[in-house]
Amino acid sequence: MRGMLVVIGTALLASGLWFYVTSEPVDNPAIPTDSATGQVAIDTSQKESALPATKTENTPIETFIPTSNRCRQFRYDLNNTKSKFFEQADLTPYLDKGYSADDITLAIILMDSRLSAVRWRDTYRKRFSPINQANKIYGGQIKSDNKGWISRSPFRSNARRRWVLQKARAGEVPVGTLPDALLPDDVATLILNQSISDNTIKQFALALDDINASLGDEQALGILNILDAAIWIGRNDLARWLMKKGVQLQSDPFIGGPLDYALDRLHQLVGMTGSGGKSEDVLRQLAFIDYLIGLGQQAKAASTEDGYFVNNSGYSSYFFKPEGVSSILERFDYNLFAVPKTIPPTKTAKTTQLMEELSAQQQAYVSDNGYATANKKQAQCKDYRANVKHHWKPKFIDVGESEETDKALFNRAPELVSCRRSYLNFKDKNDGRSSEFRPIMASGINGDYSSVASALNTAPEWLPLFTHRMLERWPKRYPELVNMGLISDDLNYLFFDDGITRGLTASTLHKLNESGFDLHTFDRYGRSLLFTAMQAMNLEALTFLVEQNVPYYQPDDAPDPLYQALYFAATRGQEQNAYGIVSQLMSYQPTITQAHLNQMLLLKLRFRQTYNKIIDAFPALASDEDNAVYPTETCAL
Repeated sequence: MRGMLVVIGTALLASGLWFYVTSEPVDNPAIPTDSATGQVAIDTSQKESALPATKTENTPIETFIPTSNRCRQFRYDLNNTKSKFFEQADLTPYLDKGYSADDITLAIILMDSRLSAVRWRDTYRKRFSPINQANKIYGGQIKSDNKGWISRSPFRSNARRRWVLQKARAGEVPVGTLPDALLPDDVATLILNQSISDNTIKQFALALDDINASLGDEQALGILNILDAAIWIGRNDLARWLMKKGVQLQSDPFIGGPLDYALDRLHQLVGMTGSGGKSEDVLRQLAFIDYLIGLGQQAKAASTEDGYFVNNSGYSSYFFKPEGVSSILERFDYNLFAVPKTIPPTKTAKTTQLMEELSAQQQAYVSDNGYATANKKQAQCKDYRANVKHHWKPKFIDVGESEETDKALFNRAPELVSCRRSYLNFKDKNDGRSSEFRPIMASGINGDYSSVASALNTAPEWLPLFTHRMLERWPKRYPELVNMGLISDDLNYLFFDDGITRGLTASTLHKLNESGFDLHTFDRYGRSLLFTAMQAMNLEALTFLVEQNVPYYQPDDAPDPLYQALYFAATRGQEQNAYGIVSQLMSYQPTITQAHLNQMLLLKLRFRQTYNKIIDAFPALASDEDNAVYPTETCAL
């Protein structure tokens, strides 16, 4: 599961979005409450902070009862607080003590997370950028009638961006002093806007006081200068011109550099599977990659054991699946694994010494910010996880393509039936993205029901999907759809919620009811609309349906609503509304089965307080190892 999460996270980075994946911070072995000596400077100015307020002696200490969700949240909050230390600490004095930037970067990586380290290093690399120097001088107070200014960089300031784009489109190169002086960040803004020509950008670049100056530290993580921006966006001819004009190639062993941006551009062209892109465009990009390699550039890439080729250290994040690497090799005779790679500096004795100094400061900071009892809670969570793991060792079953009967799957674990139905329904819903279905939906949205009816006469298999899409998004159109014969007799409430979309809200259900839709209608599987409320664990929707006397259902080969609720609470950990939902469902007086008690036993193990609250109100759901067993199988999600 952990490997899957890493791959998924890296794949999201590779999509070209501007965000980062971080390694999980390592917990410090101890968190003392007394401050260490020689403390680094901490920025104590008032800032918006997610840190917990420090408890006073008179504040009652809340008893910490570990659950999966609480331990997860505690670990997240604790690690976030540790990261805040590095955001607020001034580490530059350590440079004066003889530590190198590499020592500081490695220490942060080993103590906290790669993201905090990369952020610090990126700020350090850009410390002499013109916009940073201007901010130091003017304190971000410069104002202008027609533009915002540099309390944030031009990438982040829409006013500044509009100003420089307006100048470029008018062919007017800014001249003068601040705030009208042209900054490298302004030129980067033009480079990243594809509507601005290379010739215009060249005029602006030549007007810079220093064409090789770095961008501000609030720019995209890792992009150091206008050359990096040109390479990342795919302006390779402009990049060559900038190099001739003196802009230097600058790579970093922790963040990456120009070759990584070129590889990122390749990923944008061909995708993670290597199958996209026009051949001529890809060949030009591969030629530019070879050009950079010829200039001695190396990539901050990693080749994983299972054949992935990835980099997620900054803005140059790319992700090639094994089949993507193979496809590029087959299509263009180019081996990504042969790309030269940087070797980051390794831990030294000085790194260890610095970690010891910083660790004491970080621990004191964490303790002062509400985590004086962190060691105790960590121990509680460790014991809790060990206890859960000892009693509950389910096999995760992929039933998407299973040919077993519903009854056979139900006997193994009731949720397996729902998971298979959800899988099959998700495939059906994906068909709705096809070019054949889109015009039908477009006609329905525009109220052209005659065209919809004509199209569905030719392709009647689209009617169920059309019906559910329309009812879900435009419930008040139900009477019109009835009059036109566009309501399917084959309802399937999975179209409303298949475990991925979030079903019908209470508001939508209310509108359907007002429009004449019979909320008591069962779908093809004999389920009432209680099913959609349970899929989303939506207490508000469930309450409305109960008030409308929507019938309960309890088949012998599929989960009933109570089992759904207990399964989502106990197995999937969605226990926040569990008591309220169970209370509503118990008003139907459902038959309590062994499957219900098994989930209650698991709830007791993982969420004891929620379990106690439920059985106090409904003793029939009380469970122990004498009348129940821990579930042994569940869905592979």
